[in-house]
Amino acid sequence: MIRRYDEIMDSALANMIAKQDIVTDFNEGSVTHTLLDTFSRLLERAYVDVRQGYTEALRLIPYSLFGFQKKTGKNATGAVIFSRDTPFEQETIILKGTRLTCGDLTFITAETGSIPAGAIDSESIAITAEYPGNAYNVAPNMIKRIDSTVPSDVVKVNNPNATTGGSNEETTEEMDERFKLHINGLSGTNTCAVKSAALNIDAVRSVCLQEHPEPIKDIYNMTLYVDDGSGSASDETIKLVRKAIEGDGTEQNPGHLAPGINARVLPPQSVPVDFEIKASVYRTDSDAAQAEIETALIQYINSRIIGQPVILAEIIQQIMDLSFVKDVKINTPIDNIIPSPSQIARFSTAEILIEEYRE
Repeated sequence: MIRRYDEIMDSALANMIAKQDIVTDFNEGSVTHTLLDTFSRLLERAYVDVRQGYTEALRLIPYSLFGFQKKTGKNATGAVIFSRDTPFEQETIILKGTRLTCGDLTFITAETGSIPAGAIDSESIAITAEYPGNAYNVAPNMIKRIDSTVPSDVVKVNNPNATTGGSNEETTEEMDERFKLHINGLSGTNTCAVKSAALNIDAVRSVCLQEHPEPIKDIYNMTLYVDDGSGSASDETIKLVRKAIEGDGTEQNPGHLAPGINARVLPPQSVPVDFEIKASVYRTDSDAAQAEIETALIQYINSRIIGQPVILAEIIQQIMDLSFVKDVKINTPIDNIIPSPSQIARFSTAEILIEEYRE
């Protein structure tokens, strides 16, 4: 039970009055009243903190018994190429820590690179997202702005390939769902066990399992699609998932496939989503509005998991939640996008027409 300020203050005053007769001024503004007021507020806060801590600890007890922990977010990585208009006789250095942006998303060069003498383009230079999140898994040719001071001959930057590997911190709901799969899969060889084993790989963010009554190629009884938050999965992640579900012959990792059952592990097929949008805005710069709307689109689309639909009404609501947007219309796509169980939606391009809102 949480004791509130009024109760604590009344009790403190009554106790002070009853147990001594030296201090007699308990009026508001007196030294005694001020001290008791401070004490009462701090004690109320302590009650709240203890209750919150107890509630959280109680909720985590089932997880702790199985060594379950919430997955942390990961920073996307990729590479960019810096360019100048004409070749120079000298090499141009681009420093590590150079900041680049795509809308409201910031990336930072993870190494020092250069444009060689006599060349227009730099070698490929590694970049890392400033923060974790799957919104940072951006499509090719999206990172075009340089926000740091660079040599004057460097005029543009571009990412020829998508950035990948970014993921959000696991939500409480996602952790709960993963835990349910774990409990339902304790028998070891059912579909819940297979999906749970894959999801327990730190890099994996979503899975979808398809069973094949007629084995594919007369071999595979099921296909497990896995995504690391980027809409795909690296060869290393696929390898880890295969080891988790197949086992390695040890007592610690017996695997989760019943005898005679073969499974293949694949990344999902990416479904690119292109947008054509008209937005009415007020009291904002057109370029800033475009950047924020594009960021909202990227965050929504790139948070989709395998097989999860793209709902236009949800996108409209997300854009309308921006304080400067008065109206929005999505011309493309014309309807919700429903991926198959082997597909995942990912942001591709956005053509955003900004018009000033008029009363």
